[in-house]
Amino acid sequence: MTINDTDIVFRKAALQTDTSANGGIKGATQVVSGARHALFPRVTKSQRIAGLQRWRKEFWSNENADDETGYGVLVYLMRPSNADDRFYLAKGTQQDIQSQFSRLAYPYARTWMGSGQLQAALSGGEVAIALTMEDDDYQFPNGGYLYLSDNSMIAQTIASDVKIGDSVTYSAGSWSKIAHTDDITYPNGWCSGATSVITIQTTTNEEFLEIATNKYSGEVVGAGDGADASPELTTLVNKTNGVSRQADFLPIVSATIGAVEKTVDVDADGVCTGYCSAGELDMDTGVWTTDITWTAAPDNGSDVTIEYHENPFSYSGNVCTVELTDTISNAYTTDVTFGSGCVYEDEVECTTEDWTETSSAGTYDETTYPLTLFNDGTEEDSLTLTFSSSSVFSVTGSFFGALGTGNTGTDFSPINPNTGQPYFTLLSTGWGGTWVSGDTVTFKTHPSAIPLLIEEFVPSGTAAEPNNLLPLGSYTE
Repeated sequence: MTINDTDIVFRKAALQTDTSANGGIKGATQVVSGARHALFPRVTKSQRIAGLQRWRKEFWSNENADDETGYGVLVYLMRPSNADDRFYLAKGTQQDIQSQFSRLAYPYARTWMGSGQLQAALSGGEVAIALTMEDDDYQFPNGGYLYLSDNSMIAQTIASDVKIGDSVTYSAGSWSKIAHTDDITYPNGWCSGATSVITIQTTTNEEFLEIATNKYSGEVVGAGDGADASPELTTLVNKTNGVSRQADFLPIVSATIGAVEKTVDVDADGVCTGYCSAGELDMDTGVWTTDITWTAAPDNGSDVTIEYHENPFSYSGNVCTVELTDTISNAYTTDVTFGSGCVYEDEVECTTEDWTETSSAGTYDETTYPLTLFNDGTEEDSLTLTFSSSSVFSVTGSFFGALGTGNTGTDFSPINPNTGQPYFTLLSTGWGGTWVSGDTVTFKTHPSAIPLLIEEFVPSGTAAEPNNLLPLGSYTE
């Protein structure tokens, strides 16, 4: 079995507003490819003049009916906006809302990525790449992936009725408008500018390159004397690109106290938490603005050490140099080549967790008879199964409400009205023991979907543009 293009659907989050509650769990509404304002609303004249920053959340949803897992999924912005606004892409969580979409603030730090044009030609064999970004605040993930492709054609003749974002086909020396299609294999493509088209030709190159991790462990930044709870800390050695603020790569400081290793976590803002009462690291310079005050003094003669990651990218103006683990395989010219940071997920499948039975004598064997989940039915929810007798129960979700009533003698498969498929199936063969009224089972389910956050930023005084374009690409192994 394989996952086909038709199995992948982009779904809007449940709430689409410009409020702090914007976002949340996956909703049922599909983001239609090729439809104008399908995700973001139109930018009005007053918004262009005043400036605008807003976010939308959508989900890359694996709805394969055979419940196949999506492996090695990458999602990326294929191009910068052709208008004067700009877009950023980050990975979200299944439930996060706009008040949690922060670039930096702990614990919701995101890696906000984008696309840039190749700044210097490549001949192949390089282990770094320079991209001209729309601003110097785009990030690239430690140990993540960079999408690189020269699937643009420039200096093209395009029919006068074609608008940016339209599907086009090439014939007799010109590109003309056709009904929307996501098939951009030449002679088809998408119009991306007044004289440019995104299309995949036989000569097109495309690579997904692993970005450098830049991890440093065991670096000594201080020494204990058994008396001073705030030993002086030295500047980090590998700080040229700044210390990574990504949630999975934040610094951890260790010290031996009472012959036991104790740790302090450094959050994305550089603030220390854990076995301490103070401490702050400047994440841009690697300098300790406030030495750590440990709960007790580090042992005499012991080292204070740190594990951290240096950013794999650096800026000179708006030109970002990204360090790579992989070697670039092909040659690329600057005029038609773009690179982008990728949201990556190793496996995309439905999951369940936190199964808890509250009963003095009732049992359910969830190991032998696990909950059955469905790519095209399972949703994000926290569910409570409550018995009303020794065999009858009802199920209620925190988000989807009452899901119906079942009994221990038959399989229970509540139907998701948005898809016509079950939210899950609970097998009757798993029940055992004696259940009584008031007993409960609680569990959580998660959909086969990647939550994506997209930010649109419109600088104040932005000029009117006929159209902008937000091309979002994805790849599955």
